[in-house]
This record gives sequence, structure tokens and C-alpha cells, in this order.
Amino acid sequence: MKLTQDVIDDIRNSADIADVIGHYIPLIKKGKGYTAVCPFHDDHDPSLSISQDKQIYKCFVCGNGGNVFSFVSNFKKISFPEAVQEVSNIIGKPIEIDTAPKRVSRFQPYYDVLNSMITYCNYLLTASKMGEEAMTYLNNRGMDKDLIDYFNIGYNPSNNKIYDYLKNHNFKDEDIIKAGACRMLDNGMADIFYNRIVFPIHNAEGEPIGFTAREFKEKTNSKYINSSEGLIYTKGDNLYNYHRAKESARKQAYVIVCEGVMDVIAYHKADKDNVVATLGTACTRKQVELLSSLSRHIVLSYDGDAAGQAANLKIGTLLLDAGLQVSVIDNNTDLDPDEIISQHGKNALRDLETKKITFIDFVIKYYKNRFNLSNYNDRKQMTLLVGSLIDKLPDEYDRENYYNELYELTKIRKRTENTVKTEEHKDYTSKISYSIDGLTKAEYTILVDIVMSKRALDIYQKQLGYLLDGVNQKLAMMIIDDYRKNGKCSLPRLYDETTDEDIRNLITTLAVSEFLPKEFKEEDLNCSIDRIKQELKKRKLDSLKKTIEKSLDGKERDEYLREYEDLIRELGGNDGKH
Repeated sequence: MKLTQDVIDDIRNSADIADVIGHYIPLIKKGKGYTAVCPFHDDHDPSLSISQDKQIYKCFVCGNGGNVFSFVSNFKKISFPEAVQEVSNIIGKPIEIDTAPKRVSRFQPYYDVLNSMITYCNYLLTASKMGEEAMTYLNNRGMDKDLIDYFNIGYNPSNNKIYDYLKNHNFKDEDIIKAGACRMLDNGMADIFYNRIVFPIHNAEGEPIGFTAREFKEKTNSKYINSSEGLIYTKGDNLYNYHRAKESARKQAYVIVCEGVMDVIAYHKADKDNVVATLGTACTRKQVELLSSLSRHIVLSYDGDAAGQAANLKIGTLLLDAGLQVSVIDNNTDLDPDEIISQHGKNALRDLETKKITFIDFVIKYYKNRFNLSNYNDRKQMTLLVGSLIDKLPDEYDRENYYNELYELTKIRKRTENTVKTEEHKDYTSKISYSIDGLTKAEYTILVDIVMSKRALDIYQKQLGYLLDGVNQKLAMMIIDDYRKNGKCSLPRLYDETTDEDIRNLITTLAVSEFLPKEFKEEDLNCSIDRIKQELKKRKLDSLKKTIEKSLDGKERDEYLREYEDLIRELGGNDGKH
């Protein structure tokens, strides 16, 4: 599909900016709009304002602002056409945009090596005699050929079969090594994952970047081995199954996070595809960013043992710090998802998945089982630990209720310094409310009124016709032109149509500023117009005064004086100075 203006307008008009931004970051309802912690700078208090009425967002601290497309483009660091396509997917009106061919990655030779290895390993597993034992092992664990093909699972036999295959297909040794498929030893090239079942790992774009490989017959000290970090693979920069989980996570409005590949596969067997794995119990900030791009609601599903529950606590805290909504699957079975299915069937995992609890509920339960609540010091420690997490919740009602619940357990009240801290941080929109002068406010009022009402535009054109500030006047002309072409005005459309950053900044400021009118009132518009007319008279008065001070003929001077005195009377008997 060609990206025409009609297509852009249709996607923009069909999108709700709160729904789109809320797809990536958590929002806090405020009046008719929303606020959020700004993702474009190191923000700790909500400084991002979102206007549903105007379909515009703006951060009053870093200045980032715009419409649905600019948010997605800035947040995902993608082009405008890609942002349009992303928004179309979010709102359920997917489009395929004809764009220029993608630039070939400098890592493409390594992707080609791994793609070839994946294809061959899958063949060896599913269609060769060499893979029969590995295939039987997987079948006994409930994996059929369809599932194996879906996850690109394969078998790497011994005797350097993979290296021989890649070499015979004209891949260079240097590329094979850099891709992480084989390594150079003293006696020559050798396979890395020999005698193991291999599970490919892909990056966010779906390109293969490494493997996690499981032994299945020889009991070794390492049940799993993973690709070493190199040019294309950094463990902490990726999530297993991310590229497959994207669509389902967005449709389901949450993503499940677990530890390993077998857990993801277990959930797939239970018909849950919105699942990714961190490939261990650690989670990095980069992985948090990836999760937030899938959904603002993250559901943790680490193992039911002590290590898994500790991972839920540690990773949940990271996610909460990032402003995400966090839930935990209440797994008290001491089993991982794969073990639950193998021992109790996929319905048991489905049932467990429905038993999500909030992260704070999990934290309270976690510490309740680890502290002696008959001991004051333990109760104090629990209050401090849980309270520090409650303080991170964006909703005041939730914070109050959880503190009440915590008090019932520990009989220790929260520290009052939290209240003091809250008072120190005021809404940034209120700071800007009084930082502009009356003339600017009058012109801003006129602009928002004529955006909202054709009647306001008619009054403005008849009584005034232009604004004093150059940027304000440019926007006023764009608004008039928008009415002429489309019969109505749309600030998000105007934002896309201009590349003038001053105009864009003005549009976002007008859209989210709380001190400006939310509905058109003719009386307020007339007051703003009168304010500008007064300013025009003051400026003319200053000009006359300078002219009179020059050496002029008596008759000409008298004419200017009469005009000057008339303006003085119109201005209420003063020269406009205060």
C-alpha cells in the first residue's frame, strides 16, 4: 500500500492517543486527560501530559511532544512511515506500506550462516537417522514436529557435521566463527553445540543471533550451554521468543516473562503465545525496554522454587521502577511451567496462568513467609522493604490501601517523609500556567478557540484578523487554511504537515496546557481580542510618541498630538505604562 495522505489521516483519526501511548508506558488519569512519567528524559515525577481532546502529548520538562505518530517514532526510534504502520497495528487496522528496500545489515553474512545452520539442524532432527534419538527425547517431552518446526528446534550431531555443511555451502571460516556457529581449535574448526538439541535465539527483528543448546543423553555438568557474546549476540540485549510474541502480546495487552526456552514452549502448548524468556533469572534495563515495547502490563512467571520467587521480586522491582504495571503468577507448586504440564497437563498451566496477583500482593506474601512477624525488628524491616515498593505505585488510592494492608500485618505505620517528598514535587503543567504574560495568554486563547469552533474563527477574522507574535500568526494562518481545505481543524494533522519546530512546539503547548479554555466561550474570546487591540493601541502610542519627539512642523505635530491624546483616552487616561 502506498502511504498517501488519506491513509495517514485515516490511521491518525482512528487512533486514540491515550490508547497508543498507554500501549508503551503506564498512564495516570488526570481530569479529561492523562499524565505519565516521560520516557524521553530521566523523569521521576509525571511530567508528560496527554490530551485526548486534542490528541496531542507534551512533556513540559524536556519539551518532547506531538501526536500519535511522533510519539511512536520517538519512542521506538523508527521512521514516520514505520510509525504509521505501527499505530495501524495497535488500533487493529493493519496496513502494509510500500517502502524503499531495507538497508542490508553489516551483520547479514552472520545471519545467513545461522539461518543455514538452523535449517540443516532442523532437518537432521526431524528427517534424518542421526536425529532419531533426539526426536524421540523431544516427543517424550510432548513436542511434535509442528511445535519443533514452529520454534526452529534442531539437532547438532557430532563429528563437526555443522561445520562441514556450512563449509560445503561456501561460507567463510571467518563468518562462521563470528556468527558463533563453530570455533577454531588447535586441530582445526569444530562445532560448538555438538551432541545437543539446539534452540535458536532471535533478535527483535527476527534475525538469528545465537543458540541455547540442551544435552539429552550424556549427563554433563552443563544441562544447557549458550552462545558466547560476540558481534551479534549479547544476552542482556535480547529476549527469547520476542519476535514471535509481539503480535499476541499486543492483542492480549500483557506479556508473560519466564526463565527459559522450555517454559516458553510449555506456555505455547497451553495456547499462550504472548510469552518471552530472559534465559536466566537476571533482567537488564535493555530487556525492560524491550518488554515495555510489547506491553505496559508485565506478568512474571518464574519457577515456583526459592530462586524463581527471588527472581520475581528482583525483576518486578526493576519493572516497577520503569513505571510498568506488574503482576505475578502465583506459583506455589515448586515446579516450573514445563514441569507443570508434564506432570499435570496443559489445563493445569492454563488455570495457574489465570491466578495472577499484583506485584505488591506478591511482595507482601513473599516477605510474610520470610519474616518473623512476632519480632519488632522483622516487622520494621518488612515495613521498610514493602513500603519502598508501595511508594513507587502511581495511583494514590492503591498506595493508601496497600499501606493499610501492611499496617494490619506489621502494626507499624509508614514514614511521614513520603508525604513530605510528595509535596515537594508539583505538577509541571501548573508551573507553566503562570509563566506567560497576559498578551501571550490572550493569543493562545484565540488560537485554541479558533481550533475548537468555526464560529470563533469567524469572530476572530472579522474583529482582528492577525496576531502579534510571528509564530502565533503562522499557526493562525495554518488553522484558517485547514478549515478551507477540510471544513474543520485538526491539531494532530497540522503537526504532521509542518516541519517548523517552533510551530510544532506551539501546537503541543496549546493542546495540553491546563490554563487555556477547554471549550469555546464567546465572552472569553472577545476579552482576548480586546486585550490584543489594547496592545496594538499601546504600540501605536509608543510609535506616535517617538514621532512627536522628532523635529516636525507645527501643523503636522498638532495632528500627531491629537491622535496621541485620543489614544490616551481610549487606553483609560494613561500612556499604557504600568
